[in-house]
Amino acid sequence: MRKERYCIFSPKLYMSPHLRMPGRIRWRLRHGKGAPSVWLLASFEGEETQLELINGLFLKWRYYEDHPLRIYAMVTTFEEAEDYLVEISNQACQVGMEGRLREYLVRI
Repeated sequence: MRKERYCIFSPKLYMSPHLRMPGRIRWRLRHGKGAPSVWLLASFEGEETQLELINGLFLKWRYYEDHPLRIYAMVTTFEEAEDYLVEISNQACQVGMEGRLREYLVRI
């Protein structure tokens, strides 16, 4: 039987105002159905890794069934994801956490 937990959403998940049907997108990602129209700012759960920008379609892979992603942001375009990442980087630098974006997102 398949697990229904391909990802874990951060309690302070950022969702783009341009997303259509965000509840349905979250359900599809959680159940491993993928969402090709969404870009995710995520990292692997339980590992000390930096953030990654990946397309929501990748969550269809069975790999994520055993290695769930923690998702910090869902946006509609890659450019919007880059802009959000730059914004987060600048905020982290202001509080002295340069290069430790994942730690910063957990603390805010």
